[in-house]
Amino acid sequence: MLGRTLVKAAAGLLIALSGIATAHAQTYDGSGLVKFGVFGQGTFLEIDEKLPAIANGSSNGFAGGVSAGYDLTLHRSVLMGLEVDGSFGDIRDTPFLTDYGMDWLLTIRGRLGFYARPGWLIYGTAGVGFLGMEAQRPGVGNKAAETLTGFVGGVGTEVDWSHVILFTEYLYGNFDGGFEIPQGALLPAIDHKVDIDAHLIRVGLKFKVGHDYAHDTYDHPDQYKRREPLK
Repeated sequence: MLGRTLVKAAAGLLIALSGIATAHAQTYDGSGLVKFGVFGQGTFLEIDEKLPAIANGSSNGFAGGVSAGYDLTLHRSVLMGLEVDGSFGDIRDTPFLTDYGMDWLLTIRGRLGFYARPGWLIYGTAGVGFLGMEAQRPGVGNKAAETLTGFVGGVGTEVDWSHVILFTEYLYGNFDGGFEIPQGALLPAIDHKVDIDAHLIRVGLKFKVGHDYAHDTYDHPDQYKRREPLK
């Protein structure tokens, strides 16, 4: 339930940002830009089970995802932004007698970066993450699904190729929570407590919505002051 609410809220935010960008298309000042992206993700999970047993394990796998956000460029060298992304995969691990599986991950993060040179951005990012997990006792058949909330932070870099941006980033996330796995009509549910460290490596593309006037200033520095389209 929480995951669905957050997804709807994120979608509403992105629609609002897209509307703002469209409304200002004719008087665009070159300082802000809406971007949409796709990426592949290497996912590495470290799962520590605290209840009903003390155990740990690790797993890895591949996931794919999409992102969207709004970036504001300040003084042609500093970037601030907001990004929402979702990744989807099936990464599983069995630390002891319980099978845990990641289904999806949603993050909402702020970004702060600087241009090391025109077209090359280095940035840091931090925010909140929501991890969709399942837990199941092998041989029993019953399982529980929960949305775990945690901190997400990392670093990344982007290379600007006109209307396409190639990016790569590393994210670390920490999530903890619990599951109540039903054992049958006559047996009580078993509580499970876990702490999960997630290491994510992403490579992908971002696409700009609207004309990036700020990008024009690399070759025409006075264009930013005029705030007019290049002829």
